[in-house]
Amino acid sequence: MDGEYLQNLRYKLEKRVKKLSSAGIGTSGFHTILKQFWGFLQSYDILVGILEDLGRRHPDMESIAQKIVQEKLITGYADELRNTVLSYFLIRKCIESSDALIEAKINTLYGSAVSKSEKAFSPFCYVFVDPLYEYLDEHIDDQRAILALLRRYKHKCEWFQTDNLIKLSEQGERKLAEHLYEYLYDQGLNFMIEPSSVSGEADLVSIQKGDEPLIADAKIFNPEKSKGKSYIATGFNQIYTYTRDYNEPFGYLVIYKTCEEEPKFLLANQTQSTPFVIHNNKTIFLITIDIFPYETTASKRGTLKPIEITEEDLIKVVKES
Repeated sequence: MDGEYLQNLRYKLEKRVKKLSSAGIGTSGFHTILKQFWGFLQSYDILVGILEDLGRRHPDMESIAQKIVQEKLITGYADELRNTVLSYFLIRKCIESSDALIEAKINTLYGSAVSKSEKAFSPFCYVFVDPLYEYLDEHIDDQRAILALLRRYKHKCEWFQTDNLIKLSEQGERKLAEHLYEYLYDQGLNFMIEPSSVSGEADLVSIQKGDEPLIADAKIFNPEKSKGKSYIATGFNQIYTYTRDYNEPFGYLVIYKTCEEEPKFLLANQTQSTPFVIHNNKTIFLITIDIFPYETTASKRGTLKPIEITEEDLIKVVKES
């Protein structure tokens, strides 16, 4: 991603964390400042994407966070990631609490569990806010932000580049995939195209900071050209297989809609209007980009019957392969 943009975002994030850390936690004012901090995080798609990704890594931590809030439980984990997930859910529970002194109560509770040197800081910030901040700062430019990037790519394509992309689609999915690669490259992602895997060749596996590659694939949706429900299910299976081959928890299927018919995913899960399927601890996101050149405005098109695609339709192909 753009270095100047990220530097500015990091500066704003650090500034708000310092404000939170220096606030007096023994009053209801801290609760208000924490809400402001959370509102700041929610105002950036990249940060929201990182946080939602974080929560999905150890969702069982949400119930532990609830116990800390309700039962005043003291707990912690040697596993750094699990501890950070707990921090995310705990802060979210505090934001949702009607008790304006909930952070002060947790601060007092954990004050008895930290060392004397650590008590120079707010135990609440030391135990919960700092780990979350460090996680955001460390992952702000890696694949935790990829969903936010893909949403921006979707909007860019639909708002400004439908004419160009529909022409590219006539040359095949490969050209559309290259357009996606170019965008990701411009955002600062380093990747290699078509690496060999046990199952074949993934369209894109990015090599970013760390050892976690981005698994992504591009498919066209157009039932009249034999690229309908079953074709998308096959693409889903490919992405799932790649995540298994590379031992990665997440994959992304980017779908270019080149017809009037619309794929309607009837899935149990979605985040920020992006549907996803969880199967065998693998999470596959499905991003649909509408590049069909409509001749009339949306208000004059009438209602088209969507083509429904269920979770069973997608997972069935995985089970049969």
